[in-house]
Amino acid sequence: MNLPGPVPLAIVIPAYKTRFLGETLASIAAQSNRNFKLYIGDDCSPEPVADVVRQFTDKMDITYHRFDTNLGGVSLTRHWERCLRLSAEPWLWCFGDDDCMEPGCVDAFFAELEKTGAGHDLYRFNTRWINGAGETISESPAHPLEETGGDFLEARLRGARNSTLQELIFSRHAWETSGGIPDFPLAWASDDAFIARLGVRRLIRTIFGPCVRWRLSDANISNSGSPAAAAGKIRASMEFVRWIIDYFENYAKPMKTGIVPLTEQWFNSYVTHFEKFLGWRNSVELERLATRAWGHPAGAGLWWALKNNALVASHKFNRKILRRP
Repeated sequence: MNLPGPVPLAIVIPAYKTRFLGETLASIAAQSNRNFKLYIGDDCSPEPVADVVRQFTDKMDITYHRFDTNLGGVSLTRHWERCLRLSAEPWLWCFGDDDCMEPGCVDAFFAELEKTGAGHDLYRFNTRWINGAGETISESPAHPLEETGGDFLEARLRGARNSTLQELIFSRHAWETSGGIPDFPLAWASDDAFIARLGVRRLIRTIFGPCVRWRLSDANISNSGSPAAAAGKIRASMEFVRWIIDYFENYAKPMKTGIVPLTEQWFNSYVTHFEKFLGWRNSVELERLATRAWGHPAGAGLWWALKNNALVASHKFNRKILRRP
């Protein structure tokens, strides 16, 4: 299906890595519906992004722009936002430089847009996770057909849902008027907050059928185990908790009483499951969070951080020194 008139969809790739970029562009070139314009924002990468893009300029309508400064190293979300501003189309799809879309994704979006009369601010696909070889390693739990932003956050906190920015197509008007993509360290949980933000005014709508293939490999930040990345994710998680509590206070207050303890359970589960050390800065921040958001007595956050670090150290000692599981 190809709609008449101006191209209504911008596919925007904030690019830095080239390892899988060719596969990404090939999956876009394979779309049965070509009613889109592709924008590629090169984050002043040391890798040959332009050379890879050049291989596809005769296959799609592509605008390539190389930025003079690297912004992703400071703020991924700010780089995403400046790439989105390269475009002018009414619908936006911010896609990864290492992910893939199944062949019918664009067609399915326009079919859903027509079916719903463009009555939603945010449309989303279900996702399949793939590894570096492109093999499917898991499928995210299916999204419901429609839900509010508050319902999504509750499901996310309960561990019943995954999300990625790459599965989202959103209206330019909603992006511009909502305040954009929330800026957390390493963009950790920024997509979750953005989904909830766009689910305030109108229900979030799921597109069933073809999926987005989201890549989990040693090349992306989600799989980084460095101490700096771990500290950044913990800091982002605490900022996300505060953001969630403010969100329910402003937009879904009747749900807030049940949500606050869920944020604590979610945070504790994340840190414990992934065995993350809490440095002094994050320990102090956790103390503030525990007393001001979760209502614990003074010292509770610092005590939890101390116990967590002792447990993590014990596990690492057992595995590395004593060779125990």
